[in-house]
Amino acid sequence: METHWSHLQSSGRDKQRKKGFTAGQGGSSGGEDGDRKPKFHLQVKNMKDDMMDRFASIRIPGSKKERPHLPHVKHSSSSEWSSSSAEFEELSSKITSEQEILGLFEKMMEDMNLNDDKKAPLREKDLTTKREMVIQYIVTASKTGSVCSSHQISPQEFLGELKSGVTDERLMACLDSLRVSLTSNPVSWVQSFGHEGLGLLLDILEKLLHKKHQDKPDKKSQHKVIQCLKAFMNNKYGLERILSEEKCLSLLARAIDPTQPAMMTDVVKLLSAICIVGEENTLEKVLEAVTTAGEHRATERFSPIVEGLRDRSVQLQVACMQLINALVTSPDELDFRLHIRNEFIRSGLREILPHLTTIRNDALDIQLKVFEEHREEDLMELSHRLEDIKSELDDVGDVFNVVQSMVKDTGAEVYFLSILQHLMLIRNDYFVRPVSNQPVKPLPARHHQPCD
Repeated sequence: METHWSHLQSSGRDKQRKKGFTAGQGGSSGGEDGDRKPKFHLQVKNMKDDMMDRFASIRIPGSKKERPHLPHVKHSSSSEWSSSSAEFEELSSKITSEQEILGLFEKMMEDMNLNDDKKAPLREKDLTTKREMVIQYIVTASKTGSVCSSHQISPQEFLGELKSGVTDERLMACLDSLRVSLTSNPVSWVQSFGHEGLGLLLDILEKLLHKKHQDKPDKKSQHKVIQCLKAFMNNKYGLERILSEEKCLSLLARAIDPTQPAMMTDVVKLLSAICIVGEENTLEKVLEAVTTAGEHRATERFSPIVEGLRDRSVQLQVACMQLINALVTSPDELDFRLHIRNEFIRSGLREILPHLTTIRNDALDIQLKVFEEHREEDLMELSHRLEDIKSELDDVGDVFNVVQSMVKDTGAEVYFLSILQHLMLIRNDYFVRPVSNQPVKPLPARHHQPCD
């Protein structure tokens, strides 16, 4: 997911970056919409439906990473595989029309989770080449999908294993194998694992987080679940499913644990991506989840994120700064951006920033630069706002009346009164008052909610 942080490296706040952001390493996916649908939608005349279902288990070409064995799962014999040459000839006689070939070609690229940059050169190929690529893809799917090889595990087998309530070492082995399958298989495989599989992963994570005394296997399993969620949302379909699960964000927020740097790195990366790619209300949901997690720990909501910056792991420091930048730069309103940034600063970010600047790391330097550039832009915008106020309101009485009407009968009224009372402490001397610069006791800090 590191490739997607170019959106945060810009000094501007282009709203279109939200739509252009992709959640996985493969870039933007052409996965199906959020509603659950069959594995692969194709309107092909004279083509058997079960043939197209075989897309669900094809591995992405070039992926040679072997899957860890999943315990207690039976595999079919490879002797049952059909002849690829015969299937190729059969499909060649059925897929003939240009519209049919182009439709299948687009579906093939979607299933491979290719981004727009990788799709562009493929679309330039001639119709004959596209036809051969589509047929070969379907034939490969039939070989790996209809009958599993010794290393191929179906989504249904994973669902059965997760439902069985496995624990400890067996659960870790299952989750590790699932992570590899979610990473290396096409989108249609993830769709087959689908909503039910995501629900099972979240249930496992919730159960582990609820345990008061977590041993080493529990913590390892937590991290494995996070890695599975990261692989699951590596495409459009998975991302939409993640965002549609109400408890997903709250569980991710609770999993922000500075005592587990490796897991926390993956968690804050996921939350950063969700902040940027989500809908208009996604940031609000993330802040609500982080606030609830803070209340559960009885700490300031941003304290764990800032604490992660104190860790020796540069990867975690980079990830935490990414999340801070995502939270601070996402709001459209200047006041909200200032509010979030100042809350991070009060939570200890001010003291940590000087140390972070001494660490020699390009990725960290980029995130620190983004933070400073956006802060300077917001201060400039605030300065322009002040100039506008000065030009429109140049009478003391007018300014006082406006401010009083703004804070009257609100929680800020007592603070406005305190400011006036502090001003009364200035020595009653005609010559001293204009140049008085005596320090006064700072106002008490308030615990801020997600929105003012």
